[in-house]
Amino acid sequence: MHLAWFISLIFALPCHSLFILLPLYLYPGSSASAWSNVTDAIAANPTVQWQVIVNPNSGPGGYPPDANYIAALSKLNSYRNVVTLGYVATNYGRIPYATLTSQIDVYARWATYTQANIAVDGVFFDEVNNTAASDVYTYYERAAAYVTDEIPSDVTPVIFNPGAPTPPQLFDYADTVVQYENAFSAYQDGATIGTFQPGFNDQTAIIVHSTPSTANLRSLVRTMVQEGIQAVYFGVDCCYNVFSGQLLSALASAVLAG
Repeated sequence: MHLAWFISLIFALPCHSLFILLPLYLYPGSSASAWSNVTDAIAANPTVQWQVIVNPNSGPGGYPPDANYIAALSKLNSYRNVVTLGYVATNYGRIPYATLTSQIDVYARWATYTQANIAVDGVFFDEVNNTAASDVYTYYERAAAYVTDEIPSDVTPVIFNPGAPTPPQLFDYADTVVQYENAFSAYQDGATIGTFQPGFNDQTAIIVHSTPSTANLRSLVRTMVQEGIQAVYFGVDCCYNVFSGQLLSALASAVLAG
């Protein structure tokens, strides 16, 4: 993604605009066919920003990724409204730091692949520990700094996913923190947002899974905009392997409407 275009997109959109944070954990299949509902929604909504998390093998897997992933990543990176993120699990701080950095190194190496553009722009850290403790802060500060140093990107987003309210200090190390990841049945609109760490809604993402087709996304997203939330995703299944074209279209429309 090009920095100049990224900046122009920010200024072209309303200042309250959300971006869509989409966990794309599904294997792409031949010709990226399994990702088609996602890429169709991205193409149909070029003024919506999408940050898309790719996860070949609970992390990057080997280098280079297989031919289907290469084709799919290249297609994803062809959209100017997409920021691509590599998935790294931290197991709540129990994954050794050297293991984290080795995975980040693989993602960084994707940018050196010359036969297609498969580079990622940043990293999505999953299973983040939200305990208020100095050793936790040090672990995630180091991990985030390593991403910034090693990923050759114009923007290099770092996202933490504890999936729950988070101590203030962790916001110092990440661009975005997922303060809610749970089922639609547990999401309570403004009441849920009211449980978040105060003062950080503009760095907060909300990921909702198991969303029914009857959900009123327009109303839910409007509340997020009013509360200054940064990013959102509503998905069909718990594990981000099913992508409804209808739901993605409705979500993009709701984000555009603000």
